[in-house]
Amino acid sequence: MTNGLHKMVNGEADVSLSHPTAYPATHPRSLENVCALLHGQVDAFLKAEPEDDVTRRTQDQTRISMQVIEKALLDYEFSALSLSYNGGKDCLVLLIIYLAVLHAHFSSKRSKNGTHKPGEFPKSIPSIYAKAPDPFHAVSHFVEYSSRLYHLDLAHIFTNPGPGKKEKSHSNPPPTTPPSAQPIENATTEPKNVPLSRVTSHSDKPTVSFRDAFALYLRSNPSVRAIFVGTRRTDPHGGHLTHFDPTDHNWPDFMRVHPVIDWHLSEIWCFLRSPFLTDLGESEKEGNGVADGESDGFGRGKGGLRYCAMYDEGYTSLGGINDTVRNPKLKYIDEDGRERYKPAYEMTWDEGERLGRE
Repeated sequence: MTNGLHKMVNGEADVSLSHPTAYPATHPRSLENVCALLHGQVDAFLKAEPEDDVTRRTQDQTRISMQVIEKALLDYEFSALSLSYNGGKDCLVLLIIYLAVLHAHFSSKRSKNGTHKPGEFPKSIPSIYAKAPDPFHAVSHFVEYSSRLYHLDLAHIFTNPGPGKKEKSHSNPPPTTPPSAQPIENATTEPKNVPLSRVTSHSDKPTVSFRDAFALYLRSNPSVRAIFVGTRRTDPHGGHLTHFDPTDHNWPDFMRVHPVIDWHLSEIWCFLRSPFLTDLGESEKEGNGVADGESDGFGRGKGGLRYCAMYDEGYTSLGGINDTVRNPKLKYIDEDGRERYKPAYEMTWDEGERLGRE
C-alpha cells in the first residue's frame, strides 16, 4: 500500500496491492508541502478575529487539539503513531489539524538540530480504515480522494459485524472468532505478521468487528503503539473518554488518542467551513469526465475545503448503507411540495446528530 492507493474491486477499495491507475493522481505536492500549506491555513484561522462565539470556541478547541497531538508526537516516535480514518467530518477535522501540527513539529526538530536532513519529513501517514461492509459510494469516493491528497498510507479492512445489529455493535461486540483464527486466502496456517493484502472479510466469513480489524492492523504493523481517533464525547461510548486512553474490554493493546473529544457539532462545521481552509487538490475535471458546471461529487466549505458530499444532502452521521438515513430533523417541504433536506452544517444540536443512524 502506498499513499492510499489500492486495487479497486467491484467499485470499492480492497486491501490489496497498489494500483497506480485505479484513481488519477491528484497533484504533485509532497506531504511536507501539504503540511506546510495546511499549517498556514490553520494558523490564519486561529489569528483571525472571531466573528461570533462559535468561532471563538472553535479556535479554542483547535488550540487544545494541537496541544494533544503535539504531546502524542513527543510521547511516541512518528513511526509508532497511526490514524483511524473513515472520511467522516470528525476524522477530517482531526486529519487537517494533525497535518498542520506535523509541519510545526518537524520544523522545530530541524531548528534544534540546526540542519535540514533530506528524507527527514515523513512521506505518508500510517492509517487504518475499518470499513463498513456496505459503504456508500460517496464515502468511498471521498476516502480515495482525501487519502491521496493528504498522503495517507491507508489500510482498508472490511468489517462484518454479523446478524442482529441491535444485539451487537462494531465498537464493543461480544467475543468473536479471534483474528488469529480467521481464514486467510490460500493458507491453511497463518504465518506471523500476515500482510493485510491477504485478509478476507466477505459475508460468509466469521464476524469481523471493529475490534478485530484493529487487531489485524496492529499485528501487521507491530511498531504502532498509539492511534489517533476522531471520537467525540457525544458519540456512543465517548462519554467517559479523555484525550489519552489505553484500550480496554478485550481490545488489542494500544493508546487511543482523542484530540477532538470535546468538540461540539457546531464547532466541527465551523472549522470545516472556515473561509481560511481551502482545498489543496487540483480540479478533477481533467481526465474524469466532469464538465463545466457539473458537481465533482464533493461538498465544499466557504473556503473550498472538500468533504463528503452526503453531508450536503441531509446526512449528519455516516455509517453503512443499511444503518444510515438522512436526518429527519433536516427534512422540509419546498415551495413545490417536494420533500427536501437541509445540509448537515445546519444541524447544531449535538444530541440530534445521530438521528440519521439506525
